[in-house]
Amino acid sequence: MSEAAVQVHKVASRGDLRQFVDLPWRLYAGDPCWVPPLKKQVRAYLDPRHPFYAEGAAERELFLARRNGRVCGRVAAIVNRAHNVFHGDRWGFFGFFECEDDPAAARALLDAAAAWVRERRCDTLAGPTNPSTNYECGLLVKGFDSPPTVMMTYNPPRYVELIEGAGFAKAKDLNAYLSPVHPGSLERLARFARRTREREPSLRTRDPDLKQFQREVAIIRDIYNSAWEKNWGFVPVSEKEFQWLANDLKPLVDPPLLRIAFMGDDPAGFLLAIPDVNPALAVLNGSLANPVRLIRAWLIGRRRNGLRLITMGVKERYRLRGIEGVMFYEGLQAALDRGYKWCEYSWILEDNELAKRTVRLMEAELSKVYRIYARPL
Repeated sequence: MSEAAVQVHKVASRGDLRQFVDLPWRLYAGDPCWVPPLKKQVRAYLDPRHPFYAEGAAERELFLARRNGRVCGRVAAIVNRAHNVFHGDRWGFFGFFECEDDPAAARALLDAAAAWVRERRCDTLAGPTNPSTNYECGLLVKGFDSPPTVMMTYNPPRYVELIEGAGFAKAKDLNAYLSPVHPGSLERLARFARRTREREPSLRTRDPDLKQFQREVAIIRDIYNSAWEKNWGFVPVSEKEFQWLANDLKPLVDPPLLRIAFMGDDPAGFLLAIPDVNPALAVLNGSLANPVRLIRAWLIGRRRNGLRLITMGVKERYRLRGIEGVMFYEGLQAALDRGYKWCEYSWILEDNELAKRTVRLMEAELSKVYRIYARPL
């Protein structure tokens, strides 16, 4: 194939956008590990009216690659100004990358994204982020033999060669750990939690009150923006964006699996695990319009099989006081009570030793690795 035959252009019409959104259905046809996202949700992430882009916090451009008139790849170029202000960087990002096994097309797409962010004074192109680290992110580089859990990415192994062949190198790995949900760790964690509560009499934990949803969202956002502020790649979430994320997650929340910790009246930490709804999502095949698929998805979704622990954090001033262990104990007890069989802990930064030690208390083992790449411009 000749590189000259590849043409890259901006998404400029509704038809282009439809092709951008629909491309993965052709590329992943027959792949048992791919979980089709809801097309409506993908469009929402790409919509400039999404709170992620609000008030100039970010902007994006979408590109399609064609060879002989056929769409063979796509990418989004993203300037996340909120990230650059917070970190003092001049990074641009790429996301929503999909491509045929076509190195020339992959390089042309990523070069187009690089040129676009360079025009906006960025000196590095990093990704994939869809559209930021607060959403799905990372290229799967290990663990291709099973489907992803809810809100985690998936791609074929060849994408590693396509990205690295376009001049990108590892910036950071994001790890996923997997463990069975069984009572083996419960007794040890119960002793740990009891000692912590004796040592910290002002510590209290509770379920969220979904009838007071707005109040609970404000509490969790306060913890999130404080507890994660020194994490690699973290970007503070605005009130509007956090509300959007919370509304998106609300249907998945099983209250006892969301633990909120307080020291006195001060919100100190939270733990959030949600059911892995990907088996049900796979049945929907990207749309909520088919009533038969909806019924099948509902029946599958009622089964309590797997969980994903999405996030667990404690404000810096309350760390190393055992709060994490108390929340883990209560979350494990709730998972056992509900009959869940396994839990994935994802994602965890490769150098977050405290989090890695904590999940090992659950006898968790490394199951998948996702990578953020970067290329100087």
